[in-house]
Amino acid sequence: MRFTDDLGAWVAQQRWYAGKSHAPRFRVLDAQPVPGATRYLLMDDAGTLPALYHVPLAVVEEPVEPDAVVRRDADGYLIDATRHPAFAIGMLAEMGVDVSGVTGSRPLTGEQSNTSIVFDQSGEPTIILKLFRTLHHGENPDVTVQRVLSNAGSPYVPRFLGSLDAEWPDVGREAGVARGTLGFAQEFLPGVRDGWAVALEAAREGRDFTGAARDLGTAVAGVHGALGAALETADAGPDEVTATGTAWRRRLRIAAAEVPAVAERLPAIDAVYRAALERPWPRLQRIHGDLHLGQVLAVPDGGWRIVDFEGEPLRPMKERAIPDLPPRDVAGMLRSFDYASAVADGPDASGWAAACQAAFVDAYAGATGSVELDPVLLQALVLDKAVYESIYEARNRPDWLPVPLAGVDAALA
Repeated sequence: MRFTDDLGAWVAQQRWYAGKSHAPRFRVLDAQPVPGATRYLLMDDAGTLPALYHVPLAVVEEPVEPDAVVRRDADGYLIDATRHPAFAIGMLAEMGVDVSGVTGSRPLTGEQSNTSIVFDQSGEPTIILKLFRTLHHGENPDVTVQRVLSNAGSPYVPRFLGSLDAEWPDVGREAGVARGTLGFAQEFLPGVRDGWAVALEAAREGRDFTGAARDLGTAVAGVHGALGAALETADAGPDEVTATGTAWRRRLRIAAAEVPAVAERLPAIDAVYRAALERPWPRLQRIHGDLHLGQVLAVPDGGWRIVDFEGEPLRPMKERAIPDLPPRDVAGMLRSFDYASAVADGPDASGWAAACQAAFVDAYAGATGSVELDPVLLQALVLDKAVYESIYEARNRPDWLPVPLAGVDAALA
């Protein structure tokens, strides 16, 4: 079998491969020798839009794990190079990170869209590298935002250590090449827990979570303040307001066509949208863009760290850098508290969520860096998020559909 066929068959089985809704059609766009491996850039031409995947491969005499093996050759086993310490440490060095004392590396399991690799120094994990699997022209927003926040001394993100870019052929560009981000490194925080898991545990036990919610509101405000000071901002002019309203109503039409309960509430939802479009809006700026409890880390005795600033996964990468409404992040977190209470199904679930939401908003509004929260605009953003969720749940998890529908009713009330 041809090399491209073997490689494509392996890629199609990985969790980070995003084209599972179609039969892939792969071709090797470029192969770049790097320390300890070869970096293959594999184009899938079969989807609605072509997608470029970052697939570094290394040759070893014995495979580390069977699921890492792409194929067996005369020279040995061709494996996913993220499992090969020589490649991983070499990539870290390419970023300009001091690798003295680094004694080993290991990829984390369970991640979907990217691959994270943890590095040990003196037997302790100290560095984590996020390797982007899908590549795009231009710097990845995750790198831009986390570098800016780290340089500003923000206590609400892990310390940024370095990043790595590469070029590849692109006949659609005047220069004939594209340039984008391959990955970046930041400090590893030992003992952290995913915010979703922490909140879910508290909700299931009916345990007070308002203190944590308040700390999280302060952290989000701090991030907004630092981003607004360091990166581009813009007035929300008529064109921007109109474009946002168009996006709200497009999602609402789709939801109404697929979810009868949303169709019944369409006039009431649209009335909120109309009112919000007539309100004064805050300046637009860089935001997280996909904020929820799964995007924050609880550090033992160290508060919260916010991560994964790539933005909304379904938006084109170039749109994710466009200044947006900071209250959108607030709305995302409010909806996440609702989801945590519903999934946990603990005592007084709705009361638990409402208390967390009130504490989060109160702390955000009073914290340094916050943006004024117009209640009507925030209501519209919460509704838009719940409408989007209703489409997703109707298509993928119908049993969960009551969660966003309850969110719609709560926002309308």
